[in-house]
Amino acid sequence: MLRKGILDNLHYSFREINGYNKDINIVISPREPGKTSNMWIDIFSNWLKNQEPWYILVRKHKEITEEYIDSIIQPHINKFFDDEVVAHYKKGSLDSGVCDVKITTKDITTPTLLFRIVSIHLTVKELKQQLIMGARGMFFDEYIIDPTTGEKYIQNEYKKIQEAYTTWRRGAPNGKKFKIYVCGNPYSLYNPLFMGLGVDVTKLKRDSFYVEDNYVIHWAVLKPELREWLLKQNPFYKFDEEYSNYALDGQAVNDSNIRLSKLPMNYSLNWIFRANKKYICVYQNNYHDALCDMYFCKFEDSIGSRRNVYCYDFNEMVEGCAVISREDKEKFARFKRAIQRNLVTFENIAVYYIIIEIYNFI
Repeated sequence: MLRKGILDNLHYSFREINGYNKDINIVISPREPGKTSNMWIDIFSNWLKNQEPWYILVRKHKEITEEYIDSIIQPHINKFFDDEVVAHYKKGSLDSGVCDVKITTKDITTPTLLFRIVSIHLTVKELKQQLIMGARGMFFDEYIIDPTTGEKYIQNEYKKIQEAYTTWRRGAPNGKKFKIYVCGNPYSLYNPLFMGLGVDVTKLKRDSFYVEDNYVIHWAVLKPELREWLLKQNPFYKFDEEYSNYALDGQAVNDSNIRLSKLPMNYSLNWIFRANKKYICVYQNNYHDALCDMYFCKFEDSIGSRRNVYCYDFNEMVEGCAVISREDKEKFARFKRAIQRNLVTFENIAVYYIIIEIYNFI
């Protein structure tokens, strides 16, 4: 049972986003509004009523550890409930990419499945094999990575989440919607999930909801009282403005210095790259002025059949597309120098991040 008086009105509640009743529910916010704790409160409260388990997604096998499981049970469940939950799992399964976590409580003595942790680094076939009959939903916490720390999204990440959801929803309890919840801090608004869903990130606004037919995104902010309290508790918020902008105000700080624009006059198409299943067109400034930007990059849905297209991944190969060779790289030397000198503008942040992937290859 939920401990009395432990919840307050300052921290995050999923009540409002649940009101949209969407299949896909995404919450991005600063640190510390309590997204994770409140998600586990909802999961465990529901489980106490009907023992419907959940899928918990992580990106890599190595994230599935005893410490990770304990970090769920102790601060997010036992802190808020008086049921004295004890986790039971096979330690030998921790390295396999799949781990079933069963629990007992002071009233439930037979270990019963609460959640299955699944690494999306598994193959699509392996992900499909993880179907649980009666599962209520999926939860992916800390989804958005910080690329400045060397973290990377995995190959075909959106497709794997998509395939997992499509298969696992078949086991949902009769008459109940199978939902996925994704939470994260907005280091950047570029990620595979937003790309795959076709999110127009220019329409994402802090303290507001972005709603489409099958999904909703809430860019939440801290309530003023909680923000003031946190400022008093953590000295890093006071002395590091950039960290405070991200951690307290929920700003996408990694995107703040990306130079965005529309296609300028007097630029002509120079190259076309293909990456992340997208065509990226690179336009060159026809006027060679050392003080002007040299290139502009944007997405195109379709291209002329006579155009050469370059890619660096065989999985991107389509008709008229060639993998970049060592000789080809010489063609892009000027473009690479322009990126180094910050003389390139971009249609949106997604184009920028894909161009950086290409830059690291050429």
